[in-house]
Amino acid sequence: MDVIVTMRKSQKAVGYTKMASKATVLACVLGLAGCSSVTVFNPPAVDMKQSWRVDHKKSVELANTAWWESFNDPILNGLIETALQNNNDLMIAAARIDEISGLYKVQDSSRYPQIGYGADAGGSQRSLEQPLSFPGLGNRTNEDYSASLKIGWELDIWGKLAQANEAALAELMAAEENRQAVIMSLVSSVAVEYIELLNLDKKLLIAKQTLLERKKSLDLFESKMEGGQISELELAQVRSSYQQAASQIPVIELDILLQENRLSLILGKDPGPIERNADIESLTKLELPTGLPSDLLVRRPDIRLIVQKLAAANARAEIASKEHLPNLSLGGLLGYASDNLSSLFDGSAGLWDAALSVAGPIYTGGRIEGNEQQAEAARQQLIYEYKGTIQRALKEVDDGLVSLEKLRDLQAIQTKHVAVLEDYVEFAISRHDAGYSRYMEVLDAQRNLYNTQINLAKTEKNIFTTSVNLYKAMGGGWVKIADQKYAKSAILDASVAP
Repeated sequence: MDVIVTMRKSQKAVGYTKMASKATVLACVLGLAGCSSVTVFNPPAVDMKQSWRVDHKKSVELANTAWWESFNDPILNGLIETALQNNNDLMIAAARIDEISGLYKVQDSSRYPQIGYGADAGGSQRSLEQPLSFPGLGNRTNEDYSASLKIGWELDIWGKLAQANEAALAELMAAEENRQAVIMSLVSSVAVEYIELLNLDKKLLIAKQTLLERKKSLDLFESKMEGGQISELELAQVRSSYQQAASQIPVIELDILLQENRLSLILGKDPGPIERNADIESLTKLELPTGLPSDLLVRRPDIRLIVQKLAAANARAEIASKEHLPNLSLGGLLGYASDNLSSLFDGSAGLWDAALSVAGPIYTGGRIEGNEQQAEAARQQLIYEYKGTIQRALKEVDDGLVSLEKLRDLQAIQTKHVAVLEDYVEFAISRHDAGYSRYMEVLDAQRNLYNTQINLAKTEKNIFTTSVNLYKAMGGGWVKIADQKYAKSAILDASVAP
């Protein structure tokens, strides 16, 4: 149940000089409307550790550079540019900004007077069969004309409209942070998928080289078989080894085709081949940025996104807590009315109407309390989401740093292992040729070498992709650099801020 109180005064005047005396009253009302205030939002404090588990001393400024260009691969640079211009998820995020920008403008308009106009023209004719109440008075026909300006304005005495505007602006800023988060993910995804493609190229090269070596062995053993130098069992072993190596090639080729399609989708293109002129060894290894864990709060757009969502929820909770307060509004009309079109705009046809309305709740059956409960619960959820997002960001950075350290250790070990196995293969071949061992020893050595080469290639790939993911995890100014250099999606216009 709401109570509505309206104070109204109207006048059909000869002129408008008497309205000047109302200016003082209007000024007082407008002064009250300007007394509203909005609570300044500060995100909740979060305990942050002071350092990372792995000591990693590099330049903080690296987080503000276009790190992907450090790979020195023009093809990769072009792919990232293509993705930032065509990726559908990024275009959706940009369109979402336009949508929320429109909603913000709608909400912001509630702070201002709403002015409209109206005009009416009408006429009527009395039936001759209907007797006049006062014979001799009145005409059979009647005309009515009017033109007016109308104004309505809700006065924000309690700051509810200002806080609704604050919530709408925070949602708009959150939409922009979401777009920045999409850019962060997109750039790193293109780099990771491209590196994976180069790794598959290397795997294919290793597989083809292995197949070539197996073919040489097969040709040799077939010649020996013709000369009666080996048994059918040994030839069958060599043939099996050759077919096993051959079977790896179509598997890797399929992986390459699927990887090209996966990358094409990220680029916003139809499935198809991906141009590449480099191999994974030609990529320059990245130097990594550093910084304190607390730097993530301002570096990562996904954290800033939650802060904006929390600011909006905080404003809505404040609005809900003020729902029991009355609403005040001004209404008015200024215009002309006449029963003769020719005299419609004469001074004597002028009229005005002004009203101050007050409306507030008395009993709502728990609606207000329910709204307060819902708004506060939504705010609490976002507080936990904020803390969870920070913890996830810390985990991603820590995972990357410890992984990179151990991957480099593993790379050193595997590199030595490959060198040892290459010698082992040569020794095994020499022993077989000298008649000291069966060819199975050679096959085992070759299989071990192939598997270790593949594992080393995977480790090298993982070092590159972990470095990329560390840039993503740490965030920084590189996201805006990518946006400004390449992205054609709409950037939030700072002029929307009040």
